[in-house]
Amino acid sequence: MRTYRQKRRQRIPAITLAVAIAAALIVVWIIMDRQSGNNGEPKGENTEVAQDKSGVPETDSLPGAVVKQISKSPVIDYNELDKEGIIKDLTASRKKELGVNNSVDLVVKSNETFTVGDHTVSMEKVIEQAFAGKGKVLEKELDESGAQKPAALTTYGVYVVQPGDNIWNIHFRILKEYYSRKGIRLGETADEPKSSGLSSGVGKILKFSEAMVIIYNLKEKKVTADINIIDPLSKVVIYNMDEIFALLEQIDFNQVDRLRFDGSNIWIPVH
Repeated sequence: MRTYRQKRRQRIPAITLAVAIAAALIVVWIIMDRQSGNNGEPKGENTEVAQDKSGVPETDSLPGAVVKQISKSPVIDYNELDKEGIIKDLTASRKKELGVNNSVDLVVKSNETFTVGDHTVSMEKVIEQAFAGKGKVLEKELDESGAQKPAALTTYGVYVVQPGDNIWNIHFRILKEYYSRKGIRLGETADEPKSSGLSSGVGKILKFSEAMVIIYNLKEKKVTADINIIDPLSKVVIYNMDEIFALLEQIDFNQVDRLRFDGSNIWIPVH
């Protein structure tokens, strides 16, 4: 009996020590688990990246995390131009960069959309329609995987037709603003024929520009080829600003009256 009791008393401290160690390990595991930020969410599930008050992801809290910022182009809303805000400021900034003011209402990139009244227009669709109307196909470059490559952005000026407007005066207005930026003032009769009856150089540029412009019918949602019927507030005149400015940059205004235009093509005199 004595031997049995002695062995039993020796085993009790060993069991107690094992239980104490196990309890300590559990407490340590709980503390480490809480410090690691695991609030009971199953491992392997996607967690959202924390953001500060400015909306910028706090990537410092997630070492090694890859954050992709998706930039969405704003809709350029004609109806917002009279209100203080991002559209008014953006439009003013773009106009200043181009050196235009009253000749266009909106400045839109080729991957953006714009709104006039209740009509929202995608520039990509307008461009595709314009190409198709000329019997051309808008080519899109693909990468090795077959996905479409982002095209180089083109800048377009959009003018909303108002009562009393005509296409000639709309074109003349943008031409006057362009040359004003160059320090050249075009008189009100600069576009009129000379006394001989021949078109002036400015008039030839205006005639050629008719082939460069896009007129879009907001109500019918399509590009129209009729440049003579301009319905106020139902149509917009769209200029490829990059293309027009590239043309005008080639013309020496001192030689403007030497331009030749045959109804389709314009010849610029070489210096």
